[in-house]
Amino acid sequence: MDITRDVITKIEEMAAPKTYEINGETYSNGCLSRIDPVYDSPSVLNVSSLESIVKLVTKEHKSINQTIFVHVDDYESVSVFTTYNERFERFDLYRSRFDAPRPGFGWKDYENAMIAFRSQFIPNVGVNYLLDILSRITDENSVSSNDNGMTQTVEARSGISLKTKEKINPRVKLRPYRTFLEVEQPESEFLVRLKEGGQIGLFEADGGMWKLEAKSNIRAYFEEKLAALIESGNVIVMA
Repeated sequence: MDITRDVITKIEEMAAPKTYEINGETYSNGCLSRIDPVYDSPSVLNVSSLESIVKLVTKEHKSINQTIFVHVDDYESVSVFTTYNERFERFDLYRSRFDAPRPGFGWKDYENAMIAFRSQFIPNVGVNYLLDILSRITDENSVSSNDNGMTQTVEARSGISLKTKEKINPRVKLRPYRTFLEVEQPESEFLVRLKEGGQIGLFEADGGMWKLEAKSNIRAYFEEKLAALIESGNVIVMA
């Protein structure tokens, strides 16, 4: 029995990892890997409005007991997460994404354009102008145009014998629903084009600057609604 115990002890000693000093560097003949402990963490909650984020942060910040960051990712998404804990880990808490139907741009026929202008844009001078143009170029579903690249003159036939010439403004300012409904929709310029068949084309012409304005509006919304928590240092809003 003693011999067996001695053999086992010897095998254990031989199998144990050893370190060696070679030219001032430390080497090991064994390979060790760290097993990370498992900690309870909240699951990410997905919502679709800014108001929901405000309610969640206001209600749950005490139980979270960490600084909360509200980050405006872009014009249609917001993420909320904690600062790092003693293990240098952050927890993702909430995400919100704008999920309303996006306005469709490009070429549209009379019916689709009329529906879009009345339902996907906030009423303003630009929308009224487009609706007026539609009402005067589609009586016979016929449009001819003279276009020099800067301005476009459209010949629209109303009725059978009346023919009028209309000079079309090449740009209009519109406010389509493109970001969260709790904030002001950014206004931007659109190119207006017309072609035969009574079709009207609408194309974005501001280079995407509206997206920066939308992010700024979202940040301002959180700064107002979470002002008390921001002042106390419990919440930090970023864009």
